Amino acid sequence: MPPFLRLAIATLCALLALALPAAAFDVQSHKSPNGHSFSLLPMREAAQTVVHFVWRGGDGYLPTEKGNLTELAPVLLAQSGSTDMPITDLGTQLNAIGGGVLFYSGTDALHGLLIGVAGKMVPTAQLMNAVMARPAFDERWLKRLQRSFVENVTADQATTGGQAWRALREMGMGNHPLKQVRSKTPPENIKKITIADVKDWHQRSLSTGNLGIFAAGPATADEIGQAIDAALQGLPAQNKRKDYPRLNMRYPGKTILLHDPKLAKSYILVAGPLPKNYAPNQEARELGMAVLGVSDQSRLHTALRKELRATYAFSAWISDFSRDNAVLYFQGEIATPQVAQALQTIKASYTSLRQDGIGAVEFPFAKRLYANRAKTLLSQPRDAANMMAEAWLTNRSPAQGLGYGLRAASLEREAVNRVIAAEFPSFDSMTKIVVSPDAKAIAADCVITHFTQAARCR
Repeated sequence: MPPFLRLAIATLCALLALALPAAAFDVQSHKSPNGHSFSLLPMREAAQTVVHFVWRGGDGYLPTEKGNLTELAPVLLAQSGSTDMPITDLGTQLNAIGGGVLFYSGTDALHGLLIGVAGKMVPTAQLMNAVMARPAFDERWLKRLQRSFVENVTADQATTGGQAWRALREMGMGNHPLKQVRSKTPPENIKKITIADVKDWHQRSLSTGNLGIFAAGPATADEIGQAIDAALQGLPAQNKRKDYPRLNMRYPGKTILLHDPKLAKSYILVAGPLPKNYAPNQEARELGMAVLGVSDQSRLHTALRKELRATYAFSAWISDFSRDNAVLYFQGEIATPQVAQALQTIKASYTSLRQDGIGAVEFPFAKRLYANRAKTLLSQPRDAANMMAEAWLTNRSPAQGLGYGLRAASLEREAVNRVIAAEFPSFDSMTKIVVSPDAKAIAADCVITHFTQAARCR
């Protein structure tokens, strides 16, 4: 066979392999010896197994000024040790058996991760249980965390991006308690959190019920079941977590100028609503976002960095303020003399994508990068377990969560472009925030001098 023909066939096979959808995942359902149901994705080649515990419900019972307890308490839980084991001993033992323990809060759940190697899952789980069932909440650790937290928040709210995001939340979230959770301001509120608050959070949060459990990795179902029982030993049957009130995020279609003469550069943030995350068409929305502003080949980066030369980096992303409030946003630092031109360039690039969609030449390249990213995520036990957990929190099956890669690989250009046209907000309806040292940087609908004034721009 001629060399050129072998090369052509090899190239064709590679392209076909990229075009084929990923295989469905074999999600197994099991019960531990004590009767705890869990989903398992066997991943025989992985180095570690991850067991992802999810306690459903938010921290809506907290007074608003103590909203940031949701970030401090999970860190303190993992870092204070237990009443029968100081944190130094706990860390030494976890390291010796290749294990790890992590806790973090979402707006509608508390997450706990048990990370271990096959054959050592049960002793790792016993160490996790020590901090969950018998935490030694140390006031000195709390004070240290508070100092670090306040320093980080104070520094962030002085940056251009920090001011832009806080202004957006002031306008859009009103007096909702999640505004304190997200913005962390005033930072003085963080200092009001006490050890008694942390202990109350602990009593309300952990339980053996109202709980989803999702595992991925090479450990056997029998070993994982025993580890689950060991981790949950001695916890109460039910927790007292409480969802936050429903948030109705507002996006006034205005241009707001936050004038701060002390700044060295300007910053642009543009944001608008999307259907809630994990609603149908999520993968199509993410692909549109990627074309718009994820890589250095994206439309916004090319237009603003390579052509206008007004920034070093400008990006787009999809996130959320709560489970029902997804947001599409673009952001980045901009050279002050070019702010007005940059905003017009952003509008033109975005409007072109929304009206004309992803191009025929552009689409295969963008889809391949996106599908490969999805495939990479699903090859990691932690990400795979998280996708199953997120599916459970959004009333979908674990298999649907793991279908992310299959859906990404199956996207078609015409369908994606219909989603972009129908579900991406118009530029004029989005909130445009410019933070700048120049009081005349942009013709604005509302001018403020501090993000706390942004509510008046509604």
